Amino acid sequence: MSAPPTLAEVDAIAGGVAEEAALLVSQHALWAREVWDDLRGARFAVIGLGVSGVAAANALCARGADVVVADDKPESALTDALRRLDPRVRTRCGQGYTARPAEIAVVSPGLSPHSPTFRRVKASALAVVGEIELFYRLDRAANAGRGHPIVAITGTYGKTTTTLLIDHLLRHAGYTTACAGNIGDPLCSVVDGLAPDAVVVAEVSEFQLVTTSAFRPRVLVLTNVADDHLDWFAGDRTAYIGSMVAPALRLGPGETVVVNGHDPAFQALADALAARMPRGAALSLFSGRRDPSALSAAGERFAMVDGALCLLGPAELALPLADAAELGVDAARPMLGVHNLDNALAACAAALALGVPLAALRSALRTFRLPSHRLEPAGAVGAVRFIDDSKATNPHAAIHGLRATPLQTGERLAWIGGGSEKDSDFSDIAAEVAASASAAFLIGATAPRLRQSLLDAGFEPSAVSVCDSMPDAVAKAYQALAGADGRGQGVVLLSPACASFGMFSNYAQRGELFQDAVRALGRALAR
Repeated sequence: MSAPPTLAEVDAIAGGVAEEAALLVSQHALWAREVWDDLRGARFAVIGLGVSGVAAANALCARGADVVVADDKPESALTDALRRLDPRVRTRCGQGYTARPAEIAVVSPGLSPHSPTFRRVKASALAVVGEIELFYRLDRAANAGRGHPIVAITGTYGKTTTTLLIDHLLRHAGYTTACAGNIGDPLCSVVDGLAPDAVVVAEVSEFQLVTTSAFRPRVLVLTNVADDHLDWFAGDRTAYIGSMVAPALRLGPGETVVVNGHDPAFQALADALAARMPRGAALSLFSGRRDPSALSAAGERFAMVDGALCLLGPAELALPLADAAELGVDAARPMLGVHNLDNALAACAAALALGVPLAALRSALRTFRLPSHRLEPAGAVGAVRFIDDSKATNPHAAIHGLRATPLQTGERLAWIGGGSEKDSDFSDIAAEVAASASAAFLIGATAPRLRQSLLDAGFEPSAVSVCDSMPDAVAKAYQALAGADGRGQGVVLLSPACASFGMFSNYAQRGELFQDAVRALGRALAR
Protein backbone atom coordinates (compact mmCIF):
# COMPACT_ATOMS: atom_id res chain seq x y z
CA MET A 1 0.00 0.00 0.00
CA SER A 2 1.48 3.30 -1.07
CA ALA A 3 2.15 6.04 1.44
CA PRO A 4 -0.31 8.93 1.61
CA PRO A 5 0.86 12.15 -0.09
CA THR A 6 2.81 14.52 2.04
CA LEU A 7 1.53 17.99 2.87
CA ALA A 8 4.05 19.46 0.41
CA GLU A 9 2.77 17.17 -2.36
CA VAL A 10 -0.84 18.12 -1.64
CA ASP A 11 0.10 21.81 -1.74
CA ALA A 12 1.89 21.30 -5.06
CA ILE A 13 -1.12 19.53 -6.59
CA ALA A 14 -3.48 22.25 -5.33
CA GLY A 15 -1.14 24.92 -6.65
CA GLY A 16 -1.06 23.28 -10.08
CA VAL A 17 -4.84 23.04 -10.22
CA ALA A 18 -5.19 26.69 -9.20
CA GLU A 19 -2.62 27.72 -11.82
CA GLU A 20 -4.47 25.87 -14.60
CA ALA A 21 -7.77 27.40 -13.47
CA ALA A 22 -6.26 30.88 -13.52
CA LEU A 23 -4.81 30.24 -17.00
CA LEU A 24 -8.19 29.08 -18.26
CA VAL A 25 -9.85 32.26 -16.97
CA SER A 26 -7.08 34.37 -18.52
CA GLN A 27 -7.33 32.60 -21.89
CA HIS A 28 -11.12 33.02 -21.99
CA ALA A 29 -10.69 36.72 -21.23
CA LEU A 30 -8.10 37.02 -24.00
CA TRP A 31 -10.38 35.32 -26.52
CA ALA A 32 -13.20 37.73 -25.67
CA ARG A 33 -11.01 40.72 -26.60
CA GLU A 34 -10.43 41.88 -30.17
CA VAL A 35 -7.24 43.80 -29.31
CA TRP A 36 -4.27 41.53 -28.58
CA ASP A 37 -1.19 43.46 -27.46
CA ASP A 38 0.68 42.12 -24.42
CA LEU A 39 0.43 38.33 -24.67
CA ARG A 40 2.90 37.44 -21.92
CA GLY A 41 2.06 33.98 -20.65
CA ALA A 42 -0.80 33.43 -23.12
CA ARG A 43 -0.78 29.90 -24.50
CA PHE A 44 -0.90 29.26 -28.27
CA ALA A 45 -0.40 26.30 -30.58
CA VAL A 46 0.41 26.94 -34.25
CA ILE A 47 -0.61 24.05 -36.49
CA GLY A 48 1.46 23.79 -39.67
CA LEU A 49 4.88 25.26 -40.43
CA GLY A 50 4.13 26.86 -43.78
CA VAL A 51 5.00 30.51 -44.40
CA SER A 52 1.88 31.74 -42.60
CA GLY A 53 2.52 29.40 -39.66
CA VAL A 54 6.07 30.68 -39.22
CA ALA A 55 4.87 34.30 -39.45
CA ALA A 56 2.10 33.67 -36.91
CA ALA A 57 4.41 31.91 -34.44
CA ASN A 58 7.04 34.65 -34.66
CA ALA A 59 4.48 37.45 -34.20
CA LEU A 60 3.02 35.73 -31.13
CA CYS A 61 6.43 35.04 -29.64
CA ALA A 62 7.44 38.69 -30.12
CA ARG A 63 4.54 39.62 -27.82
CA GLY A 64 5.58 37.23 -25.08
CA ALA A 65 3.22 34.33 -25.82
CA ASP A 66 4.00 30.73 -24.90
CA VAL A 67 4.05 29.17 -28.40
CA VAL A 68 4.33 25.57 -29.56
CA VAL A 69 4.23 24.70 -33.26
CA ALA A 70 3.14 21.29 -34.49
CA ASP A 71 3.62 19.76 -37.93
CA ASP A 72 3.14 16.20 -39.11
CA LYS A 73 6.32 16.39 -41.21
CA PRO A 74 9.68 15.39 -39.67
CA GLU A 75 12.34 17.99 -38.89
CA SER A 76 14.36 16.90 -41.94
CA ALA A 77 11.54 18.13 -44.21
CA LEU A 78 11.15 21.46 -42.37
CA THR A 79 14.74 22.75 -42.32
CA ASP A 80 14.00 26.09 -43.98
CA ALA A 81 10.90 26.78 -41.86
CA LEU A 82 12.72 25.93 -38.63
CA ARG A 83 15.58 28.24 -39.60
CA ARG A 84 13.12 31.15 -39.93
CA LEU A 85 11.38 30.38 -36.64
CA ASP A 86 12.01 32.44 -33.48
CA PRO A 87 14.27 30.27 -31.27
CA ARG A 88 11.91 30.79 -28.32
CA VAL A 89 9.19 28.82 -30.12
CA ARG A 90 9.00 25.16 -29.15
CA THR A 91 8.43 22.61 -31.90
CA ARG A 92 6.71 19.25 -32.26
CA CYS A 93 7.75 17.96 -35.68
CA GLY A 94 6.61 14.58 -36.94
CA GLN A 95 4.36 14.07 -33.92
CA GLY A 96 1.17 15.87 -34.89
CA TYR A 97 -0.91 17.98 -32.54
CA THR A 98 -1.24 17.26 -28.84
CA ALA A 99 -3.36 19.82 -27.00
CA ARG A 100 -2.28 21.66 -23.89
CA PRO A 101 -5.00 22.91 -21.53
CA ALA A 102 -6.68 26.21 -22.48
CA GLU A 103 -4.52 26.97 -25.51
CA ILE A 104 -5.69 28.90 -28.58
CA ALA A 105 -4.83 27.15 -31.85
CA VAL A 106 -3.73 28.97 -35.02
CA VAL A 107 -4.34 26.67 -37.98
CA SER A 108 -2.82 26.61 -41.45
CA PRO A 109 -5.11 27.74 -44.32
CA GLY A 110 -4.27 24.49 -46.07
CA LEU A 111 -5.98 22.47 -43.33
CA SER A 112 -9.55 21.68 -44.37
CA PRO A 113 -12.20 21.96 -41.64
CA HIS A 114 -13.25 18.44 -42.60
CA SER A 115 -9.80 16.91 -42.09
CA PRO A 116 -9.15 14.67 -39.06
CA THR A 117 -6.41 17.04 -37.82
CA PHE A 118 -8.70 20.08 -37.89
CA ARG A 119 -11.47 18.22 -36.11
CA ARG A 120 -9.00 17.07 -33.44
CA VAL A 121 -7.71 20.62 -32.96
CA LYS A 122 -11.20 22.07 -32.74
CA ALA A 123 -12.27 19.46 -30.20
CA SER A 124 -9.23 20.06 -27.98
CA ALA A 125 -8.31 23.74 -28.18
CA LEU A 126 -10.03 26.57 -26.34
CA ALA A 127 -10.53 28.37 -29.68
CA VAL A 128 -9.35 28.10 -33.29
CA VAL A 129 -8.17 31.03 -35.40
CA GLY A 130 -6.39 31.44 -38.73
CA GLU A 131 -3.57 33.79 -39.62
CA ILE A 132 -5.97 36.46 -41.00
CA GLU A 133 -7.89 36.62 -37.72
CA LEU A 134 -4.65 36.62 -35.75
CA PHE A 135 -3.28 39.54 -37.78
CA TYR A 136 -6.49 41.50 -37.26
CA ARG A 137 -6.39 41.11 -33.47
CA LEU A 138 -2.66 41.87 -33.23
CA ASP A 139 -2.94 44.88 -35.53
CA ARG A 140 -5.83 46.35 -33.54
CA ALA A 141 -3.26 47.23 -30.87
CA ALA A 142 -1.73 49.79 -33.28
CA ASN A 143 -2.95 53.36 -33.70
CA ALA A 144 -4.49 53.64 -30.22
CA GLY A 145 -6.49 50.44 -30.57
CA ARG A 146 -7.97 51.31 -33.95
CA GLY A 147 -5.54 49.29 -36.05
CA HIS A 148 -4.95 50.03 -39.73
CA PRO A 149 -7.61 50.31 -42.45
CA ILE A 150 -7.83 46.97 -44.25
CA VAL A 151 -9.12 46.38 -47.77
CA ALA A 152 -9.80 42.65 -48.08
CA ILE A 153 -10.40 41.07 -51.48
CA THR A 154 -11.89 37.61 -51.79
CA GLY A 155 -13.81 35.48 -54.29
CA THR A 156 -13.18 32.50 -56.54
CA TYR A 157 -11.14 34.30 -59.17
CA GLY A 158 -9.97 37.82 -59.96
CA LYS A 159 -8.63 38.29 -56.41
CA THR A 160 -5.00 38.84 -57.34
CA THR A 161 -5.60 41.28 -60.19
CA THR A 162 -8.15 43.24 -58.14
CA THR A 163 -5.78 43.36 -55.17
CA LEU A 164 -2.94 44.68 -57.33
CA LEU A 165 -5.28 47.21 -58.95
CA ILE A 166 -6.47 48.57 -55.60
CA ASP A 167 -2.91 48.79 -54.32
CA HIS A 168 -1.90 50.67 -57.51
CA LEU A 169 -4.84 53.09 -57.29
CA LEU A 170 -4.11 53.90 -53.65
CA ARG A 171 -0.37 54.39 -54.13
CA HIS A 172 -0.98 56.58 -57.18
CA ALA A 173 -3.21 58.76 -54.98
CA GLY A 174 -0.44 59.15 -52.38
CA TYR A 175 -1.49 56.51 -49.86
CA THR A 176 1.03 54.37 -48.00
CA THR A 177 0.09 50.73 -48.57
CA ALA A 178 1.11 47.23 -47.55
CA CYS A 179 0.00 44.62 -50.08
CA ALA A 180 0.08 41.18 -48.48
CA GLY A 181 -1.94 38.08 -47.60
CA ASN A 182 -2.62 35.31 -50.08
CA ILE A 183 -0.88 37.36 -52.78
CA GLY A 184 2.60 37.25 -51.22
CA ASP A 185 3.92 37.88 -47.71
CA PRO A 186 1.69 36.58 -44.89
CA LEU A 187 -0.07 39.39 -43.03
CA CYS A 188 1.55 38.44 -39.72
CA SER A 189 4.98 38.96 -41.29
CA VAL A 190 4.20 42.65 -41.93
CA VAL A 191 2.23 43.42 -38.75
CA ASP A 192 5.22 44.94 -36.92
CA GLY A 193 6.49 47.00 -39.85
CA LEU A 194 3.36 48.97 -40.79
CA ALA A 195 3.59 52.75 -40.92
CA PRO A 196 0.93 54.47 -38.77
CA ASP A 197 -0.85 55.77 -41.90
CA ALA A 198 -0.60 52.54 -43.90
CA VAL A 199 -3.59 50.95 -45.62
CA VAL A 200 -3.39 47.14 -45.70
CA VAL A 201 -4.49 45.70 -49.06
CA ALA A 202 -4.99 41.98 -48.48
CA GLU A 203 -5.94 39.16 -50.80
CA VAL A 204 -7.71 36.64 -48.56
CA SER A 205 -8.86 33.20 -49.59
CA GLU A 206 -11.99 31.41 -48.52
CA PHE A 207 -9.71 28.95 -46.69
CA GLN A 208 -8.40 31.79 -44.53
CA LEU A 209 -11.83 33.32 -43.91
CA VAL A 210 -13.27 30.09 -42.49
CA THR A 211 -11.27 30.67 -39.31
CA THR A 212 -12.25 34.31 -38.74
CA SER A 213 -14.71 35.48 -36.11
CA ALA A 214 -13.99 39.16 -35.41
CA PHE A 215 -12.23 40.16 -38.66
CA ARG A 216 -13.75 43.40 -39.99
CA PRO A 217 -12.00 45.14 -42.87
CA ARG A 218 -12.73 48.76 -43.72
CA VAL A 219 -13.62 47.60 -47.24
CA LEU A 220 -14.52 44.04 -48.28
CA VAL A 221 -14.52 43.20 -52.00
CA LEU A 222 -16.41 40.09 -53.18
CA THR A 223 -15.37 39.39 -56.78
CA ASN A 224 -17.48 36.34 -57.74
CA VAL A 225 -18.38 32.75 -56.89
CA ALA A 226 -17.71 29.61 -58.92
CA ASP A 227 -17.55 25.94 -57.97
CA ASP A 228 -13.81 25.78 -57.31
CA HIS A 229 -12.21 24.31 -54.17
CA LEU A 230 -15.49 22.61 -53.27
CA ASP A 231 -13.46 19.53 -52.36
CA TRP A 232 -11.92 21.56 -49.50
CA PHE A 233 -15.45 22.23 -48.21
CA ALA A 234 -16.49 18.58 -48.67
CA GLY A 235 -18.77 19.60 -51.55
CA ASP A 236 -20.78 22.06 -49.41
CA ARG A 237 -21.36 25.08 -51.69
CA THR A 238 -23.28 26.93 -48.99
CA ALA A 239 -20.30 26.69 -46.62
CA TYR A 240 -18.00 27.83 -49.42
CA ILE A 241 -20.06 30.95 -50.16
CA GLY A 242 -20.68 31.52 -46.46
CA SER A 243 -16.97 31.72 -45.73
CA MET A 244 -16.65 34.70 -48.10
CA VAL A 245 -19.88 36.41 -47.06
CA ALA A 246 -19.46 36.13 -43.27
CA PRO A 247 -17.18 39.18 -42.83
CA ALA A 248 -19.67 41.36 -44.74
CA LEU A 249 -22.33 40.60 -42.16
CA ARG A 250 -20.05 41.96 -39.39
CA LEU A 251 -19.48 45.34 -41.05
CA GLY A 252 -21.00 48.50 -39.68
CA PRO A 253 -21.09 52.27 -40.20
CA GLY A 254 -17.98 53.63 -41.91
CA GLU A 255 -17.28 50.30 -43.58
CA THR A 256 -18.10 49.20 -47.13
CA VAL A 257 -18.78 45.95 -48.94
CA VAL A 258 -18.17 45.93 -52.71
CA VAL A 259 -20.30 43.22 -54.32
CA ASN A 260 -20.39 41.74 -57.81
CA GLY A 261 -23.84 42.85 -58.91
CA HIS A 262 -24.29 40.19 -61.59
CA ASP A 263 -23.28 37.18 -59.46
CA PRO A 264 -26.43 35.33 -58.30
CA ALA A 265 -24.61 33.89 -55.29
CA PHE A 266 -24.12 37.38 -53.84
CA GLN A 267 -27.55 38.77 -54.72
CA ALA A 268 -29.13 37.79 -51.39
CA LEU A 269 -26.23 39.42 -49.57
CA ALA A 270 -26.66 42.64 -51.52
CA ASP A 271 -30.38 42.67 -50.76
CA ALA A 272 -29.77 42.02 -47.04
CA LEU A 273 -27.18 44.77 -46.77
CA ALA A 274 -29.38 47.21 -48.67
CA ALA A 275 -32.20 46.51 -46.22
CA ARG A 276 -29.91 47.40 -43.29
CA MET A 277 -28.73 50.72 -44.70
CA PRO A 278 -28.10 53.35 -43.43
CA ARG A 279 -27.60 51.58 -40.09
CA GLY A 280 -25.06 49.12 -41.41
CA ALA A 281 -22.24 49.02 -43.93
CA ALA A 282 -22.26 51.00 -47.14
CA LEU A 283 -22.91 48.95 -50.28
CA SER A 284 -21.22 49.30 -53.67
CA LEU A 285 -22.27 47.20 -56.65
CA PHE A 286 -20.26 46.65 -59.82
CA SER A 287 -20.99 44.91 -63.11
CA GLY A 288 -19.18 44.95 -66.41
CA ARG A 289 -21.61 42.60 -68.13
CA ARG A 290 -25.22 43.57 -67.69
CA ASP A 291 -27.55 46.50 -68.20
CA PRO A 292 -26.68 49.03 -65.47
CA SER A 293 -30.38 49.58 -64.84
CA ALA A 294 -30.54 46.00 -63.52
CA LEU A 295 -28.25 46.88 -60.64
CA SER A 296 -29.99 47.74 -57.39
CA ALA A 297 -30.18 51.48 -56.79
CA ALA A 298 -29.67 51.01 -53.05
CA GLY A 299 -25.90 51.56 -53.06
CA GLU A 300 -23.15 53.14 -55.10
CA ARG A 301 -23.01 51.56 -58.56
CA PHE A 302 -20.19 51.01 -61.04
CA ALA A 303 -20.85 49.68 -64.53
CA MET A 304 -19.89 49.77 -68.20
CA VAL A 305 -21.73 52.40 -70.24
CA ASP A 306 -20.92 52.82 -73.94
CA GLY A 307 -17.50 51.20 -73.52
CA ALA A 308 -16.49 53.26 -70.49
CA LEU A 309 -16.04 52.39 -66.82
CA CYS A 310 -18.54 54.62 -65.04
CA LEU A 311 -19.80 55.62 -61.63
CA LEU A 312 -23.58 55.78 -61.94
CA GLY A 313 -25.44 58.64 -60.36
CA PRO A 314 -29.14 59.48 -59.98
CA ALA A 315 -31.38 59.04 -63.04
CA GLU A 316 -28.69 56.80 -64.62
CA LEU A 317 -26.28 59.72 -64.91
CA ALA A 318 -22.95 58.10 -65.86
CA LEU A 319 -19.71 59.67 -64.65
CA PRO A 320 -16.87 58.22 -66.81
CA LEU A 321 -13.77 56.93 -65.05
CA ALA A 322 -11.91 55.46 -68.03
CA ASP A 323 -12.53 54.28 -71.57
CA ALA A 324 -12.18 50.50 -71.64
CA ALA A 325 -10.31 50.66 -74.95
CA GLU A 326 -7.62 52.85 -73.36
CA LEU A 327 -6.71 50.60 -70.47
CA GLY A 328 -3.25 49.21 -70.98
CA VAL A 329 -3.21 50.14 -74.66
CA ASP A 330 0.50 50.97 -74.53
CA ALA A 331 1.47 48.13 -72.23
CA ALA A 332 3.25 44.88 -72.97
CA ARG A 333 0.57 43.10 -70.95
CA PRO A 334 -2.71 44.90 -71.60
CA MET A 335 -5.87 44.47 -69.56
CA LEU A 336 -7.65 42.06 -71.87
CA GLY A 337 -11.08 40.65 -71.23
CA VAL A 338 -14.39 41.57 -69.68
CA HIS A 339 -13.39 39.94 -66.39
CA ASN A 340 -10.62 42.50 -65.96
CA LEU A 341 -13.14 45.27 -66.55
CA ASP A 342 -15.06 43.75 -63.64
CA ASN A 343 -11.87 43.82 -61.60
CA ALA A 344 -11.25 47.46 -62.52
CA LEU A 345 -14.78 48.47 -61.53
CA ALA A 346 -14.44 46.65 -58.20
CA ALA A 347 -11.08 48.35 -57.56
CA CYS A 348 -12.57 51.78 -58.32
CA ALA A 349 -15.40 51.15 -55.87
CA ALA A 350 -12.94 50.13 -53.13
CA ALA A 351 -10.65 53.10 -53.73
CA LEU A 352 -13.52 55.60 -53.69
CA ALA A 353 -14.77 54.06 -50.43
CA LEU A 354 -11.42 55.05 -48.91
CA GLY A 355 -11.67 58.59 -50.21
CA VAL A 356 -9.47 58.48 -53.34
CA PRO A 357 -10.38 61.49 -55.54
CA LEU A 358 -11.98 60.76 -58.91
CA ALA A 359 -9.21 62.61 -60.75
CA ALA A 360 -6.56 60.36 -59.18
CA LEU A 361 -8.56 57.28 -60.13
CA ARG A 362 -8.80 58.30 -63.76
CA SER A 363 -5.07 58.79 -64.21
CA ALA A 364 -4.12 55.71 -62.17
CA LEU A 365 -6.31 53.38 -64.22
CA ARG A 366 -4.33 54.23 -67.33
CA THR A 367 -0.97 53.35 -65.77
CA PHE A 368 -1.81 49.92 -64.33
CA ARG A 369 -0.09 46.92 -65.89
CA LEU A 370 -1.10 43.32 -65.41
CA PRO A 371 1.57 41.16 -63.78
CA SER A 372 3.20 38.22 -65.45
CA HIS A 373 1.40 34.98 -66.30
CA ARG A 374 -2.02 36.63 -66.63
CA LEU A 375 -2.74 36.71 -70.38
CA GLU A 376 0.86 37.74 -70.95
CA PRO A 377 2.14 37.70 -74.56
CA ALA A 378 4.94 35.12 -74.64
CA GLY A 379 6.36 35.75 -78.11
CA ALA A 380 5.73 34.37 -81.57
CA VAL A 381 7.22 31.73 -83.82
CA GLY A 382 6.45 32.64 -87.40
CA ALA A 383 2.76 33.49 -87.58
CA VAL A 384 1.90 31.58 -84.40
CA ARG A 385 1.54 33.73 -81.26
CA PHE A 386 1.83 32.39 -77.70
CA ILE A 387 -0.04 33.68 -74.62
CA ASP A 388 0.83 32.78 -71.02
CA ASP A 389 -2.21 32.61 -68.72
CA SER A 390 -0.62 30.20 -66.24
CA LYS A 391 -2.36 32.00 -63.34
CA ALA A 392 -5.65 30.43 -64.54
CA THR A 393 -5.52 27.65 -61.95
CA ASN A 394 -9.22 26.69 -62.09
CA PRO A 395 -11.73 26.06 -64.89
CA HIS A 396 -13.59 29.35 -64.57
CA ALA A 397 -10.41 31.41 -64.75
CA ALA A 398 -9.40 29.44 -67.85
CA ILE A 399 -12.80 30.11 -69.42
CA HIS A 400 -12.13 33.82 -68.99
CA GLY A 401 -8.69 33.34 -70.53
CA LEU A 402 -10.21 31.65 -73.57
CA ARG A 403 -12.86 34.34 -73.98
CA ALA A 404 -10.32 37.13 -73.54
CA THR A 405 -7.89 35.87 -76.18
CA PRO A 406 -8.41 37.92 -79.35
CA LEU A 407 -8.10 36.08 -82.67
CA GLN A 408 -7.29 37.93 -85.86
CA THR A 409 -8.77 37.01 -89.22
CA GLY A 410 -7.58 33.56 -90.28
CA GLU A 411 -6.17 32.61 -86.87
CA ARG A 412 -7.04 29.41 -85.02
CA LEU A 413 -6.63 28.67 -81.32
CA ALA A 414 -4.70 25.80 -79.72
CA TRP A 415 -5.22 25.31 -75.98
CA ILE A 416 -2.74 23.88 -73.46
CA GLY A 417 -4.42 22.75 -70.24
CA GLY A 418 -4.12 20.36 -67.34
CA GLY A 419 -2.16 20.05 -64.12
CA SER A 420 -2.71 18.71 -60.63
CA GLU A 421 -6.01 17.31 -59.44
CA LYS A 422 -8.49 19.39 -57.38
CA ASP A 423 -11.60 17.34 -58.23
CA SER A 424 -12.87 20.17 -60.41
CA ASP A 425 -15.83 19.78 -62.75
CA PHE A 426 -14.38 20.10 -66.26
CA SER A 427 -17.65 20.12 -68.20
CA ASP A 428 -17.83 23.93 -68.58
CA ILE A 429 -14.20 24.39 -69.58
CA ALA A 430 -14.50 21.47 -72.01
CA ALA A 431 -17.53 23.08 -73.66
CA GLU A 432 -15.67 26.40 -73.92
CA VAL A 433 -12.59 24.75 -75.45
CA ALA A 434 -14.76 22.82 -77.88
CA ALA A 435 -16.42 26.07 -78.97
CA SER A 436 -13.26 28.13 -79.39
CA ALA A 437 -10.21 25.93 -79.99
CA SER A 438 -9.26 23.73 -82.89
CA ALA A 439 -6.86 21.55 -80.87
CA ALA A 440 -6.08 20.78 -77.23
CA PHE A 441 -2.81 19.65 -75.65
CA LEU A 442 -3.01 18.27 -72.12
CA ILE A 443 -0.41 17.83 -69.39
CA GLY A 444 -0.31 16.65 -65.78
CA ALA A 445 -2.40 14.33 -63.64
CA THR A 446 -5.71 15.71 -64.90
CA ALA A 447 -4.92 15.05 -68.58
CA PRO A 448 -6.93 11.78 -68.88
CA ARG A 449 -10.01 13.24 -67.20
CA LEU A 450 -9.77 16.47 -69.20
CA ARG A 451 -9.46 14.46 -72.41
CA GLN A 452 -12.64 12.54 -71.62
CA SER A 453 -14.48 15.78 -70.81
CA LEU A 454 -13.41 17.25 -74.15
CA LEU A 455 -14.60 14.13 -75.99
CA ASP A 456 -17.91 14.31 -74.13
CA ALA A 457 -18.20 17.95 -75.28
CA GLY A 458 -17.87 16.88 -78.92
CA PHE A 459 -14.15 17.41 -79.49
CA GLU A 460 -12.64 15.17 -82.16
CA PRO A 461 -10.32 12.54 -80.63
CA SER A 462 -7.65 13.34 -83.20
CA ALA A 463 -7.58 16.97 -82.01
CA VAL A 464 -6.76 16.06 -78.38
CA SER A 465 -3.22 15.12 -77.40
CA VAL A 466 -1.84 14.08 -74.02
CA CYS A 467 1.73 15.42 -73.75
CA ASP A 468 4.71 14.35 -71.67
CA SER A 469 6.01 17.82 -70.83
CA MET A 470 5.58 21.53 -71.38
CA PRO A 471 8.10 21.63 -74.29
CA ASP A 472 6.27 18.68 -75.87
CA ALA A 473 2.92 20.50 -75.58
CA VAL A 474 4.35 23.75 -76.98
CA ALA A 475 5.95 22.00 -79.96
CA LYS A 476 2.84 19.97 -80.80
CA ALA A 477 0.54 23.00 -80.43
CA TYR A 478 2.77 25.03 -82.75
CA GLN A 479 2.83 22.23 -85.34
CA ALA A 480 -0.97 21.92 -85.24
CA LEU A 481 -1.34 25.60 -86.15
CA ALA A 482 1.66 26.20 -88.40
CA GLY A 483 1.17 23.06 -90.49
CA ALA A 484 3.76 21.09 -92.41
CA ASP A 485 4.89 24.15 -94.38
CA GLY A 486 5.14 26.38 -91.29
CA ARG A 487 2.89 29.05 -92.82
CA GLY A 488 -0.23 28.54 -90.73
CA GLN A 489 -1.23 31.16 -88.19
CA GLY A 490 -2.93 31.12 -84.83
CA VAL A 491 -2.60 31.48 -81.07
CA VAL A 492 -1.34 28.94 -78.54
CA LEU A 493 -2.92 29.71 -75.17
CA LEU A 494 -1.63 28.25 -71.92
CA SER A 495 -4.64 28.64 -69.61
CA PRO A 496 -4.43 25.38 -67.66
CA ALA A 497 -7.67 25.31 -65.57
CA CYS A 498 -5.69 23.36 -62.94
CA ALA A 499 -3.14 23.92 -60.22
CA SER A 500 0.51 23.47 -61.12
CA PHE A 501 1.72 21.00 -58.51
CA GLY A 502 3.14 17.66 -59.56
CA MET A 503 5.04 19.00 -62.58
CA PHE A 504 5.88 22.53 -61.31
CA SER A 505 6.45 24.24 -57.97
CA ASN A 506 3.84 26.94 -58.67
CA TYR A 507 1.95 28.69 -61.47
CA ALA A 508 4.81 31.20 -61.97
CA GLN A 509 7.35 28.47 -62.67
CA ARG A 510 4.85 26.82 -65.03
CA GLY A 511 4.50 30.07 -66.96
CA GLU A 512 8.25 30.66 -67.06
CA LEU A 513 8.87 27.17 -68.43
CA PHE A 514 6.15 27.77 -71.04
CA GLN A 515 7.94 30.93 -72.14
CA ASP A 516 11.30 29.11 -72.13
CA ALA A 517 9.81 26.40 -74.35
CA VAL A 518 8.53 29.01 -76.82
CA ARG A 519 11.98 30.62 -77.07
CA ALA A 520 13.67 27.23 -77.46
CA LEU A 521 11.25 26.29 -80.23
CA GLY A 522 11.96 29.55 -82.04
CA ARG A 523 15.71 29.00 -81.85
CA ALA A 524 15.40 25.41 -83.07
CA LEU A 525 13.32 26.38 -86.12
CA ALA A 526 15.63 29.27 -86.99
CA ARG A 527 18.64 27.01 -87.47
